[in-house]
Amino acid sequence: MGIINRTMDASEQKDQVQTVVMAPVNAQEIPLFVAPRACTISDVKASLLGISGAPNLLLRVQRFVPGTGGSTFNVGSTFTVAAFGTSGLQGASLPAAGSTTLNLVKGDVLSAIHGGGSGAASTATIIELVVQYAQDIKTWY
Repeated sequence: MGIINRTMDASEQKDQVQTVVMAPVNAQEIPLFVAPRACTISDVKASLLGISGAPNLLLRVQRFVPGTGGSTFNVGSTFTVAAFGTSGLQGASLPAAGSTTLNLVKGDVLSAIHGGGSGAASTATIIELVVQYAQDIKTWY
């Protein structure tokens, strides 16, 4: 039986998720992550393959609040993403550490909105997300 009541160091508390979307269209919402439990967004990086125009991304969280319905809020601001061959994976423009918009609760859906106008396109969008969980003990139902 595993040890379930110990303190993990910061790197063990983190989880990485990668998403690749082929030929995204303007204004397409790309679901990236459903929070299984409370966590904080640590890092988001993105890149594009086969770029045309000036595509950008905006991170958005959808949260369901019992009794009041769903709500959405943006995480940071829109950021332009360059081609992989130009810059590799680029960091997203996230709010300063400690911002409440970086905190996710169980059930939150983090999405990226692909934008830049009708002339902005790519053959593939690559997004890497790193989250740090608020507690060490995992409970799955």
